[in-house]
Amino acid sequence: MKAPLVSVVIVGYNAKHFLPECLGSLIKGAYKNIEILYVDNGSTDGTSEYINKYYPQIILIKNSKNVGFSPAHEGILAKVKGDAVLLLNTDTIVEGNLLKELIKVLYERKDTGAVQPKVLMYPDKNKIDSIGAFFLNNGLLYHFGYEKDYNRSIYNKPMEIFSTKGAVMLIKKEVLDKVSFPKYGNHRASIFDQDYFTAFEDTDLAMRIWLAGYRILYVPSAKTYHIGGGTVMKMIRSFIIFHGEKNRIATYIKNLSPKYLFKVLPRFLIMLQLEFFAYLFIRRRLDVALAVQRAILWNIFHLNEILKKRHYVQTRIRVVDDESFIPYLTKKVRLSYYYYLVIGLGGYKD
Repeated sequence: MKAPLVSVVIVGYNAKHFLPECLGSLIKGAYKNIEILYVDNGSTDGTSEYINKYYPQIILIKNSKNVGFSPAHEGILAKVKGDAVLLLNTDTIVEGNLLKELIKVLYERKDTGAVQPKVLMYPDKNKIDSIGAFFLNNGLLYHFGYEKDYNRSIYNKPMEIFSTKGAVMLIKKEVLDKVSFPKYGNHRASIFDQDYFTAFEDTDLAMRIWLAGYRILYVPSAKTYHIGGGTVMKMIRSFIIFHGEKNRIATYIKNLSPKYLFKVLPRFLIMLQLEFFAYLFIRRRLDVALAVQRAILWNIFHLNEILKKRHYVQTRIRVVDDESFIPYLTKKVRLSYYYYLVIGLGGYKD
């Protein structure tokens, strides 16, 4: 098989300090049949000038302001030429064989739609940042392996995963064409929901890939290091919580079948109320507690728009029932998981 062209799409905001290692490691990699598209999301730190000077081969797309992570991908599908698309964060450092290993697994079967490598923390390279996530029946995700030693055998087996880590994932272009949102109003076709400024867009995309009848796999032989929090660290906690919970609710309304929606959504809303009281009375963060309630209200006020997107997903993207993938990608966790979710998952035994 001829080596597929991979279009690497990177969105960055004031991320110039990450670029020497991110772009440097990518270009030095063993897989050479790539094109790189960099979306400068309104940076003021000289990012565009740096890329033009040191990486003139990169296709640079400049936004006049920071429109958010998901909106920055609007119209990107019309610009890429590759057979596969690698979505990559600026705060990553890729190993030389990353694309070779991912491409090999991605094209082994026609029904494989996307793959994720082993994502390790940086500079603590022995700990896992992500090897994918599984579904919990209360709407939360089980971050299998997070903060654990990556050398353990249970973390080095290829497996199907419910959701990928948005920091680095490789997807067939033909799959993205099938699961992306179409042009509507003033919006161009987009990989991600344009109402998601940040957070949970990766899980939303992963669910659409599964609904379209494709598999998502974790590839342990491919490695990437993730510094983490490149842009998110600059955001205030209430902002992150608002967008994360808002997007999670909208994701389930759009993608789940009625059976699963009526089972999962009430449980998740209960979890949100527990989160609200925890921030209000334990952490004494009124701003964050209110952000949880604002996330619910946003979905109520925008329900009509969400239902229009749901109609598109259910009638134009879905080709399989939830029963074909959700049950075996749902895990059960002990009660202690929720405790460690707050203080650090490194202490939870998978």
